[in-house]
Amino acid sequence: MKKSARKTLVAVLLIVAGVGFLIYKGVSETGVYYLTVGEVVGADTEGFSDRGIRVSGKVVDGTVEYNQRALNLKFTVRDLADEEKTMKVVYTGVVPDAFKPDVEVILEGSYDRATNTFHAKTLLAKCPSKYSKEENGEKE
Repeated sequence: MKKSARKTLVAVLLIVAGVGFLIYKGVSETGVYYLTVGEVVGADTEGFSDRGIRVSGKVVDGTVEYNQRALNLKFTVRDLADEEKTMKVVYTGVVPDAFKPDVEVILEGSYDRATNTFHAKTLLAKCPSKYSKEENGEKE
């Protein structure tokens, strides 16, 4: 193998290794666990404190407090399967249009076990499907 071909091969291998390392680092640092409210409330969440977690639940009707001027939102979210498992949520930012009581939300942030409060950095509201199953002429 010629000297110039060997240098080119080494350079290509270094570039491929560098790009692979950057992809691995990016995915591992931004990867977030996906849990339900029941799993967060009932589990040992110490392992998630350094990474953050993603939680899915349903907004409890009558618990939404929103200060539009300061963009502070507080509400309670419950587990989809077990309505007894709930936690408080604190979020600062623009609220999605689809956010309302009794809608399913996905939250990303950190959980404080001592106060049973989830500090959300990201709030996503799932849109109810207009193609839901109809019973007796009414949509569910």
